[in-house]
Amino acid sequence: MSNPEAENQDRLSQGYELLLDRVRKIFAEAEEHVPSLSEALSHAKQECINNGELTHEEANQVEHYLRRDAEEAGAWLAQSSDDDPHLGDWLRMDLQMLESWLWEAFSSIADRTKLELQGFTTTGEPSVYHSGEVAGPGTLQCFSCGRELSFSRPEAIPKCPGCDNEEFIRTGYGDFED
Repeated sequence: MSNPEAENQDRLSQGYELLLDRVRKIFAEAEEHVPSLSEALSHAKQECINNGELTHEEANQVEHYLRRDAEEAGAWLAQSSDDDPHLGDWLRMDLQMLESWLWEAFSSIADRTKLELQGFTTTGEPSVYHSGEVAGPGTLQCFSCGRELSFSRPEAIPKCPGCDNEEFIRTGYGDFED
């Protein structure tokens, strides 16, 4: 018997990887006019819809998840006090666990987002991640108990296995505080 919710989350996770790879290719192939993250996401999303790879609703969800993750990573890189911040510190995981294409794709859009964010002030507040959403690679921390969940690829966020809470933040923003 199939589980429609699990199938939908798998489809969104695969869609995240697909959209991420398309955005990376758009940036890599840009010659004279390098598009903004918004332009690249919009173009990649429309391509996925036109090719029948994602429905309009799925593409909108995946675009939201990827934009959130790229903006979080870019903001962290832009605000880091380190002279040479490394995205691996934000991910808080062994980069060997990531597939090389995934690392290259995510780091390229995070770097691009960093450049865009340096042009304006951000709040510095981390986004809240909710169970059922898809998150890209990295580590999330439970708001309630502080338990960490690590993702080596885009995946649906489960409820906290420690306390059943549904809200998380990226750990790249600092240690969990009560």
